[in-house]
Amino acid sequence: MDEIIIKIVESDQELKDAQEVRKKVFQEEQKIDTELDFDGKDDVSDHIIVYVENVPTGTARIRYLNEKKETAKIERVAVLKEYRNLKIGNQIMEYLHNFLKEHGIEKAKLESQEHAKGFYEKLGYEQKGEKFEEVGIPHVKMEKNFNLKIK
Repeated sequence: MDEIIIKIVESDQELKDAQEVRKKVFQEEQKIDTELDFDGKDDVSDHIIVYVENVPTGTARIRYLNEKKETAKIERVAVLKEYRNLKIGNQIMEYLHNFLKEHGIEKAKLESQEHAKGFYEKLGYEQKGEKFEEVGIPHVKMEKNFNLKIK
C-alpha cells in the first residue's frame, strides 16, 4: 500500500511542491496560462500538499472570503494524472472539510470545472447559478454548508 501524507503546507519547499503539481495539471495538462494559475493569491492562502511515497502528487488552496473567516473558497484542487486512481481528490476534500470545520468555517465555496461537478456533488456541494467560462473552461459555482442553522 502506498504511503499517503496529506498536510498543510508549512515550508517553502512544500509550497514549491504544491505549485509544481499545479503547473503539471493546470498549465501543462490543461493548457492554462501561468499568470492565470499563479494569480498572486498564494501568499494570502493556506495550501494543502499530498505526498505519495514522498512524491508530491496533489494539492489545493484555501482562501478566506471575509474578515471573520466564516466562509472559505477552495481553489486549485489538483492531482497528477498518474495518481488519480488512488482517490486522492476525495482524500484532499475530506482533509479540507475537517480542517475548515476545526477552524469554525461555516461554508465552503468553489468554482468547479463543469466535468468535475459530479465529484463535488457527491461530497455535498450544491451548484449555485449558471455555468460560466473561466480560463477557456466551463465552470460552475458550488457551495457546501458545514454548520446548518436550524430556524
